[in-house]
Amino acid sequence: MRVADSRAGQMQQILSSEMNGCLTVAPAQATNGWTAVVLAGQRPGVDPLAEAFGQTHKALVQLGGQSMLDRVLRTLLASPSIERIAVLAQAPDALFVGDVAWAAKHARITPLASIGGIAQSIAHVAGGVASPWPVLVTTADHPLLTPDIVESFLAQADDTDIAVGAVERKTVLARFPASKRTWLKFADGAYSGANLFALRNARTDAALTLWAAAEQDRKQAFRLFLHFGPMLAARAITRTISFRAAISAAAYRLGVTARLVALDMPEAAIDVDKPSDHQLAETILRQRVAVVAGQASAHTRLSIFDLDRTLTRKPTYTAFLVFAALRLSPWRLLLAPAVLGCMLAYLAGLITRRRVKELEQQLLLGRIVPRRKITILARRFAERIGRNGIYTAGIAQINQERAEGRRVIMASAANSVYLDAIAAHLGIDEVVGTRSLWNDDLLLPTIDGENCYGRAKRDMLAAYLAANCLSRAQTDIRFFSDHVSDLPTFEWVDEPIAVNPSRKLRRLASYRRWPIVLWR
Repeated sequence: MRVADSRAGQMQQILSSEMNGCLTVAPAQATNGWTAVVLAGQRPGVDPLAEAFGQTHKALVQLGGQSMLDRVLRTLLASPSIERIAVLAQAPDALFVGDVAWAAKHARITPLASIGGIAQSIAHVAGGVASPWPVLVTTADHPLLTPDIVESFLAQADDTDIAVGAVERKTVLARFPASKRTWLKFADGAYSGANLFALRNARTDAALTLWAAAEQDRKQAFRLFLHFGPMLAARAITRTISFRAAISAAAYRLGVTARLVALDMPEAAIDVDKPSDHQLAETILRQRVAVVAGQASAHTRLSIFDLDRTLTRKPTYTAFLVFAALRLSPWRLLLAPAVLGCMLAYLAGLITRRRVKELEQQLLLGRIVPRRKITILARRFAERIGRNGIYTAGIAQINQERAEGRRVIMASAANSVYLDAIAAHLGIDEVVGTRSLWNDDLLLPTIDGENCYGRAKRDMLAAYLAANCLSRAQTDIRFFSDHVSDLPTFEWVDEPIAVNPSRKLRRLASYRRWPIVLWR
């Protein structure tokens, strides 16, 4: 559920002030009397992110010219439902320095000292004089939080003792396909927490007590739900229960009501724990500023290149798998007949194109491949392809597009494991492609999201435009491809160009009077 236009106006005010490098907002009129408890402490030892940016506390790390804590506090003050704010940390007064110094004297902000772990500290302050019920819990490392996100979450947290905010993986990856998050996997999908929790009354004490015991397992579904009994844990690990049902079942055991709030705003899932998160958040903030400044309305020109048989002389997917198998486990090439069987099953319509790619990877590379090894192999494969596998005319065309001031993008059904390396070899840093699932640093033989093929390629390119705040109406798109399977994209762009076209595409391009070019 989206908030009303008045809250969109609040967001416009925040973004407009960001253009001047300093976010300033007028206090919002509180309506529901929520207390926002901001978790701003840090675990024992030196926080890696704080150390990387030369700060003593992670909450004070700068993002777009403002500390993360400053951004979160100003967002909460601009949220109509928030009446007061408590900053919870080991030494909260030490955080009210620099661009957060103003908060020390603000009538609606109170510093509170934490005790023990996170859940224990929340239980200690929730419902107290400085932080009365109901309580919204969030974190200082959530700088992309907006009044829109806050109000949407609280509106859906009504009439329940506890609400837990999360964002489904497909929502996050549609906007930010390169984002790496911790996913909790259930029957209804995979979710990443949004660092938003609503606690409405003292009945939540039992949940906080259990949270204190389970805190270290918060990112592992099985171990987390094991605290609620073996049956629930078993259903979680076998993914035979939805996330919503799991939360409701866990709450029932505690004698409270609880609800999953699945937010449709992908930024809600992006907290800043590591440098890569920081880089992504910086990019998102720049895009927000661009929207307000009117930069997004300027006409943008994109040139999109397919890879296989468009830029390359031959298909690359099986070639890469064979290349990698020879160097990882040569014996797996004995499974070539099984690979051929999978291809025949696809041609017979027995399995999908996506599934044949997954099976082919599993047969030739195995169930897991360490990131370090596959990254090295992808780079070597890209270098090999670059020596004699790419059309010279294609490289010249890429350079010509750049010379015209156009942004160059590679969009392919090829797997990003090696597609990114080939794009980098060609000097292309914007890529839309098929992505694989990872288990930490282990590559899995499972496609994450859609296979970037046919209609899905067009949809993924549309998502790319949205993620980059580009209006389709204000974007001129030129598209180069060799195959008729790209018809949805050909029809979506402004300038379709058939390159070394297949027989079907040649007939179609001639009929539609699309340009046909032959690269050698």
